[in-house]
Amino acid sequence: MTAVLDQVKNVAYTGVGVNLVVADAIIGREVPAPKAATEHAAAARAKGTEALTDLRGRTEPLAAKVVERLPEQVAGAVETGRKAAWGFLGIDAPKAAAPKATKKAAKKA
Repeated sequence: MTAVLDQVKNVAYTGVGVNLVVADAIIGREVPAPKAATEHAAAARAKGTEALTDLRGRTEPLAAKVVERLPEQVAGAVETGRKAAWGFLGIDAPKAAAPKATKKAAKKA
């Protein structure tokens, strides 16, 4: 039973944490938490940042494949917008998903 409760607690912290990370980015500063919930808010932010970093790590390779298929002008805009959105949230690019040379770029070189 405690494993289930721990899982529920983990999911709750992650959900609240993602909301806090996004709210912090929109407001431009850390959203203050009541004194009684400061530790919980810090734990939630850490879980939220971890979840968003994992999400970016899983989606980067797929997004790179999609961008390869787009026309150059559209691909550039999509790539710029995607990086700007992640940068706005303060989520770093995963090291494993470093951008690879596209087929178009390889032909030009």
